[in-house]
Amino acid sequence: MGKYNFDTTINRIKTCSARWCVSEGELPLDIADMDFLVMPEIVKAIKNRAEQACYGYTYVPDSYFDAYIRWWKDRHNTKLEKEWFIFSKSVVASIDSIFKHLGKSKDIVTMFTPVYNVFFNCIKNNNLVLKECEFVIDEDEIKIDWEKLETQLKGAKFFLLCNPHNPLGRNFTIEELNKIINLCKQNDVYIISDEIHGDLDLNKGRYISILNSEVTRYEKVICLLSPSKVFNVAGLHSSVAVILNKELREEIQNGFWQDDIGEPNYFAIDPIITAFTQGDDYVDQLNSYLNENRAYLSEFLLKNLPNLKIVSGHYTYLVWIDISCYSSDSILFAKNLREKTGLVVAPGINYGNSGEGYIRLNIATPRKNLIDACNRLMNYISEKVEE
Repeated sequence: MGKYNFDTTINRIKTCSARWCVSEGELPLDIADMDFLVMPEIVKAIKNRAEQACYGYTYVPDSYFDAYIRWWKDRHNTKLEKEWFIFSKSVVASIDSIFKHLGKSKDIVTMFTPVYNVFFNCIKNNNLVLKECEFVIDEDEIKIDWEKLETQLKGAKFFLLCNPHNPLGRNFTIEELNKIINLCKQNDVYIISDEIHGDLDLNKGRYISILNSEVTRYEKVICLLSPSKVFNVAGLHSSVAVILNKELREEIQNGFWQDDIGEPNYFAIDPIITAFTQGDDYVDQLNSYLNENRAYLSEFLLKNLPNLKIVSGHYTYLVWIDISCYSSDSILFAKNLREKTGLVVAPGINYGNSGEGYIRLNIATPRKNLIDACNRLMNYISEKVEE
């Protein structure tokens, strides 16, 4: 057994948890946060910070950026420079602000779909126009439609990338990132790369940042990073934008300040420094546990529900499941599943039209909960087949 315990069941009901705001007996595996105990070193850092007992305005010290630099160099073979960093309260807030200050009404945003549903909100909030490039799902392989991408980038202002991809858990190779960059260069398109799932690498060592030295440098790249997913600290509201071009960086920094997202809350700094300086073993053990959870789910479906197909890759703790054998309406499927068994999953249609016929399931939960979820899903499908 490792140093960290991922089997402890935590009662998160009535704790203001967005995910666990459910009825008694329900099991929510939809929203993307984890049910695991936070790394105790992070808890200690928060307690130490709290004990200073004077919660005034806070600035971002160099040690915060140094922690990011160390982590990306040692974990991801990516060299970052301190002057490239801008603090932001969250990745989503950063995307909204970037759209607001670099774009104008009716500008085009291109992105791969199905994709994280809040991206659609950011586009709508800023009165921008979406052009989707749907992934081609060919059995177990998730392919890029390069012809369509080239078409959809014509006239676009932004390309919004999720690397690795949520909800499909797909990584992007150096060759693919270079091809994306070259297409964006040809069309003078900004690339915003959301990389908060990069550390959730269940196969170890294949996540490639768009800032990796083997990837072509492009002055219009904005890379968004945060420990929120891998260390389960989204509630601390702490992230960064990494931008090589000085003029672009200053423009975005001014936008963050105007939108009041450029200054940290009192607890946004010390826990993140702790995570990125002391969290290696935790992340290794977390990924091993998640990999075992994914293997359990895969084996269970293969044995008991072979018509349900996992089509996602080995990144993130989110699993993309093809339910088309039983339903073409993911909202209705998820609704009935919840009403009859209490299992809460995310309908695929939430992530774009190409998500219809799929559901997203969060496996970042103690094995006991995952086993319970699998049995609930099996019971629901058994009843559905009998109808």
